[in-house]
Amino acid sequence: MRPHRATAFAHAVPVDGRGRRTPLTLLHLSVRDHFLRAAADIYCTGMSDRAAAAVLRTKLARYREGAWRREASEPSMPPRLAGRLDGLLWCVLKVRDRLVSERLIRAVLAQR
Repeated sequence: MRPHRATAFAHAVPVDGRGRRTPLTLLHLSVRDHFLRAAADIYCTGMSDRAAAAVLRTKLARYREGAWRREASEPSMPPRLAGRLDGLLWCVLKVRDRLVSERLIRAVLAQR
């Protein structure tokens, strides 16, 4: 390998991405947040953000420990979930397979 001259890097800007989320991660989080807000708007009408977050967290945990184990490998949402809360929860978990906290769901719902 040929050595480079020091002047070749004189105007280079150091790239330091430590401590920052990548654009792809930010996109995944915004899509997940969109599905959580849609689930709250459709299935938790008339509830406070705190109550809606508690309901969504409980349903998400229950779905993730149950049917999600079978349906996680599906490339698209199973037809039986269309029009149900489980369908939106499937979308939330398909974007990021993480169980979100009730506090985070409240923060997402507050952004409406």
